[in-house]
Amino acid sequence: MMTTDPTSPKSSWFWQRSLQYRLVFTYGVLFFVVLVLLMGLVARIVYTAQMSDAEHNLALQAFLAASSLEDPLSGYGSEFEAFARREADETRKEDDEHAGESSDDEDERRIEIAPQSPGAVTAPILARLDQVARTYARDTGARVTILDARGDPVVDSAFATNLFGNQWAQPEVQNALQREEMRSIRFDPVTGQRTLFVAAPIEQGATLLGFVQLARPLREISLGIWSLLLQILGIGVAAVSVATAFVYWIAHQIVRPLQTLETAALSVAAGDLDQRVPVERADEIGALGRAFNHMAQEVAQMMAQQRHFVANASHELRTPLTNIRLRSEALLGGIHDTALAQRYLSEIDSEADRLGRLATDLLDLSRLDSLSAKVEAAQAEAIDLLPQLRALAETHRLRIEQMGLTFTVDLPANLPRVRIWPDQLESILVNLLDNAAKFTPRGGEILLSAETADDCVHIRVRDTGEGIPAEDLPHIFDSFYRVDKARSPRRSHRSQSSGAGLGLSIVRTLVAQNNGRIEVSSTVGQGSAFVLRFPCSH
Repeated sequence: MMTTDPTSPKSSWFWQRSLQYRLVFTYGVLFFVVLVLLMGLVARIVYTAQMSDAEHNLALQAFLAASSLEDPLSGYGSEFEAFARREADETRKEDDEHAGESSDDEDERRIEIAPQSPGAVTAPILARLDQVARTYARDTGARVTILDARGDPVVDSAFATNLFGNQWAQPEVQNALQREEMRSIRFDPVTGQRTLFVAAPIEQGATLLGFVQLARPLREISLGIWSLLLQILGIGVAAVSVATAFVYWIAHQIVRPLQTLETAALSVAAGDLDQRVPVERADEIGALGRAFNHMAQEVAQMMAQQRHFVANASHELRTPLTNIRLRSEALLGGIHDTALAQRYLSEIDSEADRLGRLATDLLDLSRLDSLSAKVEAAQAEAIDLLPQLRALAETHRLRIEQMGLTFTVDLPANLPRVRIWPDQLESILVNLLDNAAKFTPRGGEILLSAETADDCVHIRVRDTGEGIPAEDLPHIFDSFYRVDKARSPRRSHRSQSSGAGLGLSIVRTLVAQNNGRIEVSSTVGQGSAFVLRFPCSH
């Protein structure tokens, strides 16, 4: 479980405080929206296809029913003729009844000769047509209505024909006259439901006998469509559930190493510098874990170096302070020997000077390790090295020769310009020349030379001193490192170095901050050579 820092920003939404919940919520909502849109598109396609299929099937069934009724061998033509004659007779009779005046005798006679009711008269005629309508209704699941040539209902498989009127003006009937497949969706006046109607003509030769009209409520058609859509919805819900579970697992896999990394970071912050995180993957999170381990290792090394630095600095400071305290106590105790007192004062002055130089070197090293020094080095201007090298050689020639050493300067006629800070170059060469003079015995030689090679300016400081053992070469640039066993410093003069092993550490830092490199080669008993390489400025 991830810990909460009291200084961390507060959020009112719990998922905003958890990367895992954010991932699950984001991808879950995204997948849900995509799925809803996809299901909407699929539902539209399915609905359109099902409706089109239902319309086509209903029209085909109407055509088959009409074909069976118009077959001359079926004998249904006589029923349509009888129905038409009966309709014509009833129409004429109604016209006659309304044409003249009727008397009571005529009324009695009309009653006596009146035929049975129209339903009773036409029932034998329509029996077979009614049976056909009911048979097709049972086979197709649709309501079947047989119309005569004028659009009047003859029989209907579900309702009495007097419940609805003439169908001649309906779109499906008019389209059937044009031999076209036409559907019509409208409210059925009998059922009050939105209904799909189709019609097909019944013809024998050029004679139009009537029409077959099929009707199915849209609710019945939609039931199958909705059943399919519910199945699709169920599949979609299952897909969302599976996707959410998968996203949750992925989010957990992402967050788990981050939680481990957080725990390790808090442990390092608490002082456990040996804390590391297991790296089990090669992706960005694995790279983050490796970077954390590298950072923790570097921090541990830096802390160890700092402790070592503080211990060495304390030791270096303690020695001259102890010498000063002992001699000052002796002087305060009263010394009658004037020569001894003068020697103690001289040694106190020497140790104080040593403390001053040590403090200066420590401050320089601290400043060079800061970010501001790196920024300043990056802003250096390209300079001509020859005038500075010649001036530096002349400045130090007298001091070196007074120490009984030969100082040789070998500089070319010209050198490329180099981007470097002049005062930092002077500090580098002063430390190298001072180090060479300090460890070269009287009668030896120090060489300062420069040349151009590999698009770099090479500045070399070589001496004929005692040399550096091979096992010490990798450490000579470390702070406070001194090769005491291999090289004995000359004590007959004062150098500008503190003698604390900081000079070469300062040199390496200055060279690196001026985009250069320093290399050293040495042979015990023959001397050492330090080579500075600075890229030419173009």
